[in-house]
Amino acid sequence: MYIFAFNFLNTIAKVKEDIIKQIYDLQCVLNTYTLARVYIPFTALLQSKGIKLDLELFQDALMLEELSYRARIFIITNLEKMFVKQFLIKHNIDVFIQDVISAEEIKRYKPSTEFFEYVTKRTNTVKGAITVVSSNPQDIIVAKSLGFKAYWLNRSSIQFPFPVNLQPDNVIKTITYLAESTARHKVDSTMGDSALRCS
Repeated sequence: MYIFAFNFLNTIAKVKEDIIKQIYDLQCVLNTYTLARVYIPFTALLQSKGIKLDLELFQDALMLEELSYRARIFIITNLEKMFVKQFLIKHNIDVFIQDVISAEEIKRYKPSTEFFEYVTKRTNTVKGAITVVSSNPQDIIVAKSLGFKAYWLNRSSIQFPFPVNLQPDNVIKTITYLAESTARHKVDSTMGDSALRCS
């Protein structure tokens, strides 16, 4: 059985382009707080910068249902656990998720090493058996450096200078690719969210 740890923002939940840039700009603050062992809820940080999250579900996130038949799926996030769970419930995909692993639980932000070490504890699995799926290159670099498998979800075909020894195991454009690559048969997404169809 596969074990996937999906980043939440801009992997499962679509964030407007101008907002995601502001969130990436906050990464320096998160890194500083992590080094100083300071934790402030992520939504409070966003609010302090006047950032309001207006999230939509990526359409291919519906493929988590199909993937859940062959994998244990976790969501990893800096946001508070209840915030993410409410979003998953609203979009009826919560039942396909084993659990949400949030920075608030250990008071360390992603992509810190402490956060990813905690992921192994929460999933009760060794690092090499977990595939981190994220649109955030920083998640990929840290996950790879710690021995996780890592798939970079690069929907926009952007370029990123990954270090030679920390390249993603795979670069994918959609979650549908994961559902198809883990299935014995291809998924015909035109036939419905959870229908396995031979191609």
